[in-house]
Amino acid sequence: MKHLLPQTQYFKASLHTHSTISDGKLTPEQLRDAYREKDFQVLAITDHSVMISHQDLNREDFLLITGVEIDIEEEPSREGRNRMRHFCLLSKDPGQQWIPFRDPNPIPSSVPYEAENEIEGLEQAYTVEAINATIAACNRRGCLVTYNHPGWSLENYSDYSTMEGLWGLEHRNTADISQGFCDDAPHVFQDLLCLGKTVMPVMADDTHAPIVNGMEVLGGSWTMIGADSLDYLSVMAALEKGDLYASCGPQIHSLTLEGNTLCITCSPAARIQMVSQTRHCRLAHSETGNLTEARFDISLWRTHHSSKPHAFLRLIVTDAQGNYAVTRAYTPEELMDI
Repeated sequence: MKHLLPQTQYFKASLHTHSTISDGKLTPEQLRDAYREKDFQVLAITDHSVMISHQDLNREDFLLITGVEIDIEEEPSREGRNRMRHFCLLSKDPGQQWIPFRDPNPIPSSVPYEAENEIEGLEQAYTVEAINATIAACNRRGCLVTYNHPGWSLENYSDYSTMEGLWGLEHRNTADISQGFCDDAPHVFQDLLCLGKTVMPVMADDTHAPIVNGMEVLGGSWTMIGADSLDYLSVMAALEKGDLYASCGPQIHSLTLEGNTLCITCSPAARIQMVSQTRHCRLAHSETGNLTEARFDISLWRTHHSSKPHAFLRLIVTDAQGNYAVTRAYTPEELMDI
C-alpha cells in the first residue's frame, strides 16, 4: 500500500488574510485569536504590499506564516473593465520583511518597520512577460506564489493560461463569494493542470472583515497541511511538497494506492469523484450523504492515459450540503504502486 497523503498530523491553515496594517478590520493579534477560536493552527497574514514577520504572535499551538499580497493592474479599458492580478507570497524565511513594490499607501506609523524594497526582476506591468518575470523573482526570493481569486480579477483562460512558476491557485475565496463574485473556481484549477502546470489547490478566506453581507467569512475555507510538527520549516516544506488538501467542509482521512485501486476515506459525503485530464472520470455517490469510503479502479487510466502528456488524477469529496474538499493532482510517477 502506498500513502499519497502522508500518515501524519494535519494542521488547519488560513493562507490569505488582511489585518489593520492594510485594509482589514482586525489587528494581527485579533486575527490570530479569532482563528484559534475556530480551531485553526496556522495563519498567514498577507497584508497588501508589505511583508511583515509576525513571529512574535506564535504560540505553542499556533503558527504564523510570513506573507504578503501583491497586485498588478492593467489600465482601464474604454468599457471600464480592467483586469487585476493578485498573488499571495508565502515566505520560506519566517523573518523576511519586504516591500515588493513601491506603494502609494504608506505603512501605518504605528507599525515599527524596516525592510528591503524592490529587487531585480520585479515588474508591475500587466504583460505576460512582466508578470512571469515577477513570479520568477518571487520564487528566487524564497516565496511560494499563489494566484488569487481569478473571478474577482476579471481574468479568463487566455489570461491565466500564460503564467509560469506558480505554486498554488486559490480554488475558493470565501470573501469574494460573500460579495457575489464567481470565485469558486474548479474550472481554473482543471485548466491549469491540463496545461501541465503543477499547482496546489488553496482554499482561503481572504479575510478583511469577519462577516460580510451577513455571511461569516472568517473560517469559511481552509487548507489542511500534513506536517510532522507545528514548526515553520516543517509546515513550509509540507506546503511546497504538496502534503495537503483544501476544503470548505469535508475531511479527507486517507488517500492510498493498492495495486490498481485508488482508495479514499473521508467524513460523510454525498459524492466522491475521481477526475483526470481526460474523460476517464469516476463517481461514487450516496443519496443519504453518509459515504465515507470509495475505491476506484485505475487500471484503464494507466493503460490508456498515464503515458499521455500532462496526465494526472485527483479527487473531490462533496457533502450533502454542497461543501467540498479537493486533493492536489497526482502524476503517473506518483501513482506507481510499490
